[in-house]
Amino acid sequence: MELARCEFADRRENVIALGPSGTGKTHVALGLGLAACQKGLKVRFTTAAALVHELVEAVDERRLQRLQKTLVSQDLLIIDELGFVPLSKTGAELLFEIISQRYERGSIVITSNLPFDVWTEVFGSERLTGAILDRLTHHVHILEMNGDSFRLRQSRKAKT
Repeated sequence: MELARCEFADRRENVIALGPSGTGKTHVALGLGLAACQKGLKVRFTTAAALVHELVEAVDERRLQRLQKTLVSQDLLIIDELGFVPLSKTGAELLFEIISQRYERGSIVITSNLPFDVWTEVFGSERLTGAILDRLTHHVHILEMNGDSFRLRQSRKAKT
């Protein structure tokens, strides 16, 4: 209930939802985002791949600082599907910058189907992964989502 009341956002804590596909991570993240909106907080929802693409594009168009300022000004930044798409070195570094700039200034909700020990494959560097995890997990609520895929269960149910 504490998460649903968005007290974590008031305290600038993070939420990380980990687990296999179809276990409700995105659903929970959207619910937290909606609750934060209803509380009057500024919320932005994006996938990790879309955010990194937007950051790289902002560098090319010389508007990175403006985008970073916008991202840091959000009360809650929700980054969905971290790890589905490997990040380029530049993309990983740009994502680190956002996480670093938001550290203790605003909450981040991240969903991932990968356990922490595999995040190095996503970010491409142990040092960078360590720095990201250090900031994200300093003030964090970790949700381990387990069980069968809801989509698979619905599909099987529809067939019977």
